[in-house]
Amino acid sequence: MQNERLTQLYLELASGNTVTANALADALGVSKPTVHRDIERLRGAGMPIKGTTNVGYSLGDAPEIPPLLLTADELRALTAGIKSAGPAHAEAARSLLDKVRALIPPRSRKKYGL
Repeated sequence: MQNERLTQLYLELASGNTVTANALADALGVSKPTVHRDIERLRGAGMPIKGTTNVGYSLGDAPEIPPLLLTADELRALTAGIKSAGPAHAEAARSLLDKVRALIPPRSRKKYGL
């Protein structure tokens, strides 16, 4: 599952060392292009990942809240809650929805109400 792989990737980067895409691909059992796409998904969700292709990646200052693995039902409930946020939380709800959307592949977004 992609969410599990993103969490594994985060944990690999959280070691504090710079890790190459080859090493990440081997550790996760995926291709280098998949690693690069997943890095961009994590960045899009606000993870401070440093580094570039052909050099290596590391996690910058860790976010206040570590990534979560969500079931499909939990993700649907989160999406419904975000969409029903009142005016006092509208800006935060939009930001959260953008971060959640960035982690979900475009082909799967409709399935989760994104």
